[in-house]
Amino acid sequence: MKRFILSRLISVLCASGLMMISAQAMASAYQIWEQDGASIGNVHAGYAAEANDASTAWYNPAGITRFTNQQLVFGASIIVPNFKYKGMVNVITPFGETPFDNVTAQGGTFNLVPSLHYVAPLTDRIGFGFSLDVPFGLKTDYGRNSPLRYAGTLTSVQVVDISPSLGFKVTDKASVGAGFDIQRMFGEFDQEGTPLATEPELDTENITKLNDTGYGYHMGALYEFNPCTRVGISYHSQVVHHLSGSSKFIGRLADDLNGGPFGSSRATANVTLPAYTAFSLYQKIIPQVAVMGSAIYTQWNGFKTLTLHNAAGVQDLAASTDITVSVPEYYHNSWSLSVGADYYATDTITLRGGVGYDQTPVRTTYRNVQLPDNDRYLVAVGGHFQATKTVGFDLGYSHVFSQASRVHPPAQVTGDQIVQTDGHVNGGADVIGMQLTWDLV
Repeated sequence: MKRFILSRLISVLCASGLMMISAQAMASAYQIWEQDGASIGNVHAGYAAEANDASTAWYNPAGITRFTNQQLVFGASIIVPNFKYKGMVNVITPFGETPFDNVTAQGGTFNLVPSLHYVAPLTDRIGFGFSLDVPFGLKTDYGRNSPLRYAGTLTSVQVVDISPSLGFKVTDKASVGAGFDIQRMFGEFDQEGTPLATEPELDTENITKLNDTGYGYHMGALYEFNPCTRVGISYHSQVVHHLSGSSKFIGRLADDLNGGPFGSSRATANVTLPAYTAFSLYQKIIPQVAVMGSAIYTQWNGFKTLTLHNAAGVQDLAASTDITVSVPEYYHNSWSLSVGADYYATDTITLRGGVGYDQTPVRTTYRNVQLPDNDRYLVAVGGHFQATKTVGFDLGYSHVFSQASRVHPPAQVTGDQIVQTDGHVNGGADVIGMQLTWDLV
């Protein structure tokens, strides 16, 4: 076994950590698939079976056994969403009711999703893997220039997953693997409060920031019928997060009620990230062409209500740090399906393409402006260039087509303020994936 290059790996991890930011969800709800740059080009069609680079440590750790030398993968995905809310906003407070018609607000923002993967053979049958990536993320930011600010301004969720893993070759054709997941989750939920929406100079901002560390695991199996055909299955467990942090109320209304800003350091919320299972097939039909497909089932039905405790705001016309905000969600389980192909044009150039479908777990009855999710269709192209014997580059592009979403959830109650929304969200996204693959030989 070759010696681990620890100093280099530690440097890479530090650099990747500095890059971590929230990501606009480009899959079902706030689950995202951009855990490497190369698979953008075929819509992750080979998810659990291709095992073509070190990212298999995340997708299916059984694939680690296919590597005979150390490999590092640096990936990054640029996500440029474009979605706009159009409709009505109605704000109700103890001082009156203010309806706003023909409200328009843009909620999409530029995002970067980095990733890092490493594999190393330990023996002829056992391999080690390590991954640092973002499996869940969301960022919607409608700003503070439209009445939609009373329902929500910035909503951000970021999950950073750190996972060591092992792969074991059971027979010459069958392998299994498992990994341990350490997840850091960060959330921010901001909203404007007002005594009367016709007097915006009295607007006051609520900023709630929470975080937690949760733990889970993932495992998989890979069977290679022959060098051209393999199937894989992988499972990622649910992870329960008990978020805690602070909630602040800042602005004119806080000054009038409390003589200045006030807040709570006891804000909490519980979030269960879903388990999901992937089944994939990889088949090289001729020496120059391989086809692949994936079906991923996500168990969202455990996500019923998002409840925030001990938020700061106005309750019964007085400053309060004990407000409870409950948002009904009632997600249902969902599927992500994709098919793709690789064309090995030369010894150094591979071309990719794929199509996919992501089913939303969001029920129309409960769809809100914080996550106006709907079913998505994807088309993608990409390619790989092997620059040297040890260094390769990947570039992929996918476009996300999203159906128009009706947004008319139950009224949102935050202390003394009630906000009703009734409208539609239209939009889509462009995703650009980049990757450097480095064989340490």
